[in-house]
Amino acid sequence: MGQPTWIERGVPGRHGEVRVREYTPDGEPSGPRLVWVHGGGWVVGTLDEPEAHAVSMAVAKAGFPVTSVEYGLLPMFPLVGPLRLRPSPFRYPVSQDQVMDAWLDAQRSHGGAMWLGGASAGACLAAAVALRLRDGEGSRPAGLAFLYGLFHGVLPEPSASLRRRMFGVSDLRVVQEMVRRAAVNHAGHADDLHNHAIFPGLGDLTGLPPVHLLNADRDLLRASAENFAHRLTQADVPHEGWYLHGTTHGFLARPEKPPFGVGVRAIAGWLAG
Repeated sequence: MGQPTWIERGVPGRHGEVRVREYTPDGEPSGPRLVWVHGGGWVVGTLDEPEAHAVSMAVAKAGFPVTSVEYGLLPMFPLVGPLRLRPSPFRYPVSQDQVMDAWLDAQRSHGGAMWLGGASAGACLAAAVALRLRDGEGSRPAGLAFLYGLFHGVLPEPSASLRRRMFGVSDLRVVQEMVRRAAVNHAGHADDLHNHAIFPGLGDLTGLPPVHLLNADRDLLRASAENFAHRLTQADVPHEGWYLHGTTHGFLARPEKPPFGVGVRAIAGWLAG
């Protein structure tokens, strides 16, 4: 199979135009369209980033059309000291609405079976949109694909096994505080850290389509995905969760490393059924 082609276009949205990049496989598509949302803590990431472009190209090369979504980014938050937020037009609900508008446009423009997926903070946006679709804002995805997803504003306590994997690698309190600061920056106020409309790991997950998760092994944010998987079990949502041994957060942003290939092959395998 040859190289995929892609075009970039603007999608009309409720907060203005949303940029998307649509990837078309060389030859007849072999499965559903993936609407893909990159990560980056809501402060970094564009359609050109490897976690967006390289992932989309690899999935399209495997035979699946992809729509990659660019959402509005927030100013970087202070890493230490008082958490004073800089003004931004892209706090909740704007970036989530942009993903929703891109999804609805893909439904209108392409039709057929569609999956929704994302990495890290992009998984948070995608999961929140999936819950809104479940509640009637549009057609439900055929499946959900989340890689090293973050689904909470306050990082759940890590399991004993995760603590052992992280010994000597990361300081739990530092990571918890960075997640909290990023989440407040996204939500706009600390009072919203437990708002399930913003952080879907806190919501009722009943009725979601099948969920597939691939997590980094040595990653404290894995505690969020593990808690999310537990809540999927409680909600009787079909799901599977895997760990990529030896990896750290963000392995899809490093296409030159072997874990990138494992990750995109996992996505293609899920799409293929």
